[in-house]
Amino acid sequence: MRLPKLLLLLPAVACRPAAAPPANPDESAEIAAVEAVLARWNAAMKAHDSAGTAAPLLPSFFIFEDTTRIGRDDLVREVVKGFGAGSQTAAMSNFETQIRGNVAWTSFRNDEVWTPRTGRPDSLHFLETVVFEKQNGHWMISRYHATKINR
Repeated sequence: MRLPKLLLLLPAVACRPAAAPPANPDESAEIAAVEAVLARWNAAMKAHDSAGTAAPLLPSFFIFEDTTRIGRDDLVREVVKGFGAGSQTAAMSNFETQIRGNVAWTSFRNDEVWTPRTGRPDSLHFLETVVFEKQNGHWMISRYHATKINR
């Protein structure tokens, strides 16, 4: 009778270790998505787009700009107020981005140029770290820290 042999195999199959979980998906697309949020945010500020400036910021967002803590609404208000005073460009480089589930962070160098309506352009250099949270499938900026460097 074949049934006893089948019964002997059944526990062996049932106790076999589960298949290994699938490999982590390639994070390069997520990293690119995180970094693209910053590129769009800076493009919105350059274009004097107040809605685009506010859009990627969580309600609980704040930035440490050197020693000053600025909340979301205050930052957007200051950026909009500066639209009439001149324009700003940002050249971000040397990204070091990490993703852990629905949280991501990146550190990078940001070389900005502020060009006032009257006067000479001013070059500003920062080391920055940004923390993101993924909500409803979109990466949103939660925290931002910018330290001005003098070189």
